[in-house]
Amino acid sequence: MELLPARGGLHIYLAPRRLVAVVRRGGRIVEDGALHIPLVNPGSQWKIPVAALRGLLGQTATPGTVPPRSPSRALATAGGAEGLSPDSRRGAIDRAVAARLPVSISLSGRWCQMVLAPWSDALMAEPAASRFLQMQLSAVYGDAARTWSVSCDDAPYGHPRLACGIDADLLESLQSILAEHRLRCAAIEPLVGTVCRTLDGKPTAFAVAEQGRLSMAVLSRSRVTAFQTQPCGDNWHNELAQAWQRWTLRAPELAAIDDVAVMDLSGVARHAQADRLPAHFRLVEPPFGPAADFSRPNDTANAAAPLHRAPPAAQAEAKAATEVGAEAAAATEAGDSAMVKLGAAA
Repeated sequence: MELLPARGGLHIYLAPRRLVAVVRRGGRIVEDGALHIPLVNPGSQWKIPVAALRGLLGQTATPGTVPPRSPSRALATAGGAEGLSPDSRRGAIDRAVAARLPVSISLSGRWCQMVLAPWSDALMAEPAASRFLQMQLSAVYGDAARTWSVSCDDAPYGHPRLACGIDADLLESLQSILAEHRLRCAAIEPLVGTVCRTLDGKPTAFAVAEQGRLSMAVLSRSRVTAFQTQPCGDNWHNELAQAWQRWTLRAPELAAIDDVAVMDLSGVARHAQADRLPAHFRLVEPPFGPAADFSRPNDTANAAAPLHRAPPAAQAEAKAATEVGAEAAAATEAGDSAMVKLGAAA
C-alpha cells in the first residue's frame, strides 16, 4: 500500500455497505462526478464491495447492490438483468475509466488495522521491516495479523511509524481488478491516510465516523502521532465526546488540544449533530463529497429492493470465509480499544 497524493483522477472509497466513486480534476470533484452505490452486506465482508468495484469498472451487475433513492445518486440492479446503466453522473466515471486516469482507493477502517510502531533498526530494510511490523500488529490484533499485508508511513529515522495491516487477499483483489482494466494504481491506502492528507486548516487532531467505527488521531507536522479506533453505533456524536474524554484521561497531554476536525462518513442523518458536539470539535466535509450524500437508504427500501444475489458457490465461499475469519474478527474487535501513543511528537 502506498500513501501517495490522490489529487487527480478517479478516487474510490470502499466501505462495508457503500462504494463511492468521485472524479477529481485539480483537486476538486468535477461536475456530476460523484457516484454513491449502497450495498447489502450484513457481514461487512470486503468481497461484496470489491465485486461492486469490479462491476462499476466493467459495467456489469454487482452482487448486493440495491437501487438508490434517486437514479442520479447511484446505479441500480433489477434482479441482475439491467446491470449498471449509464446516467449523467455515471458519464464522468465512464470517461475517467476510458481515459485511463489513475485510480486511488481508500479503504474503510473496518478492513485496515493500524498501530504506531516504535522505531527499530529492523525498519531499515526488508524483509526485517515487514516481520517487525507484523509483530507489532500481532501484539494488538492477535495471530491473524501474521498473514496480513503490512506497510507503514515514511516517518524520519528514529521516529515511530504508523503501520497498517490488511487482508492480503483484499489487496491482491484490488490490484487484480485495476490490472484487468489497465488502470494505473496511484494509491491503495487506509481512509485515515486519505483524511490526513486532505484536511484543510491543519488541525492538531481529527476523528472519522464511519458506519460502525470511530477513529481518532493526533497530528504533529502532518504526521499521526497518536491513534485510536473503536466500534460505534449510530449515536456516534455522543460516543465521540466520551471516547475523546477517556483518551485524554489515559494521555493527559492530549487535553490541551482545542481543535479536532470531525469527518462524518457514517451515513446517519445529520439532524443537528454539530450542535451536540463539544466546542472544540468541528465538522468538516469528506474528500468524497458532502456528508449529506452518505445518508443511508431506509431499511424498508432495502428490504423491498430487487437484488442480484451471488450464485450458490459464491455464497458458500463467503460463508466459509466468515467462519474461517471469525477468530480474526474477534481478535480485531479485542484490539479496537487499544490506544497507541508516541513517546515524542514527530
